[in-house]
Amino acid sequence: MNKKISLIITFLLCCGLLITCNSNRKVEATFIGVIEEMINDREAFVYVTKTEGSPVYGIIHINLAKNPDETFQVGDKVKVGYDGTVQDTAPLTITTLTVELVE
Repeated sequence: MNKKISLIITFLLCCGLLITCNSNRKVEATFIGVIEEMINDREAFVYVTKTEGSPVYGIIHINLAKNPDETFQVGDKVKVGYDGTVQDTAPLTITTLTVELVE
């Protein structure tokens, strides 16, 4: 019984540390793009139209859940902030830190 409790506490502490590490990330680069396709209400593919800080281009997979107060749709213009790292996948993937609608 004590082993199970110890494992649960260790697991919860590790999860807490991971959340804390991710929340300390700061935006190193941004881009503006247009939502081309919604995967679900939490993810989308965005076509990059303008970059600031990092030369990304083409279609990028982003996490819309970083702004749960906003409702996004295909055709929306968004500004996306990320840590500057681009994963070499097809399509490109980033760690989305901020996402907001722009005019």
